[in-house]
Amino acid sequence: ARLREFPAGGVHSVVIWTKNPKNMIEKGPLREILASYRQIFVHLTITGMGGGEFEPMIPPWIEIVKMIEPLIELAGGPQRVSWRFDPILQAEGHGKVYSNLDMFPRLAEAVAPCGIKSCRVSWVSPYKKVITRLARRGWRLVVSTREEKKIQGGELNRAARKYGMEIYFCSMEGFPVSSCIDGALLSQIHPDGLECSKGKAKGQRLLCGCTHSLDIGWYSLRCRNGCVYCYALP
Repeated sequence: ARLREFPAGGVHSVVIWTKNPKNMIEKGPLREILASYRQIFVHLTITGMGGGEFEPMIPPWIEIVKMIEPLIELAGGPQRVSWRFDPILQAEGHGKVYSNLDMFPRLAEAVAPCGIKSCRVSWVSPYKKVITRLARRGWRLVVSTREEKKIQGGELNRAARKYGMEIYFCSMEGFPVSSCIDGALLSQIHPDGLECSKGKAKGQRLLCGCTHSLDIGWYSLRCRNGCVYCYALP
C-alpha cells in the first residue's frame, strides 16, 4: 500500500526482499503497482528451510524455485533478481544437529539455470530474543567462529562458482563489504540508463555497503511467516 505514495515517475528503482513472491507474480494489485515502475530489483530468499520448523509459513523451496521464471519476467531479466541464502542456521536439540548449509549446492543447482548470477549470504544473528525463541522450542543456537565462517564461506564460494554464481557476504566480519542496495549496479542495469545515488547509506552497520535509499518497510509492519530466527519479532 505504501508504494502508492511514491509515483513511478519519481522512483529510479524499487528493491524488494521476499521469501514468497506469489503475490508479486499473480495477477492482482501488487503486480499491477510493481509493473508501473521502470525498474524493480528483487532479493529472493531461499534457505531450504521453507515449510519446516524454522520457516513454518514459507512454501517449500521447490515451490519457490517454480516462481523464479515469472518473477524474472516481471523484473525484466535475471540481472534484476538476486538469490539470498540468508540466514545460515545451525542449531542443536532434540538429540540432533541441524544446519541448512548442506542445502546450498542443491539450491544453487536449482536456481542457476534461471540465469541468476549472484547470491547474498549471511549467518543468523545471535540476538538474545532469537536464542530465547529457539530455546523455547528445544534448540540451542550454534554460533560459528570467525575461522569456521571462513571455511564455510570458502565451501559456499566453490559450490557457487560451479554453477556460474558469485557470492556476496552481507555485513559479515572477515569478508569483503558488499551492497545489497547497489546504486552502481542499479544505474548500470536501468532500462533507460538513468543514474541513481552511489553514496553510502547513513545509519547502516559498519560492514554494510548499501547506497542511499528510502526504506518504506518498518518493524511494525510484521509479516506472518513466523520464522523462528527473525530479529524483527520481540
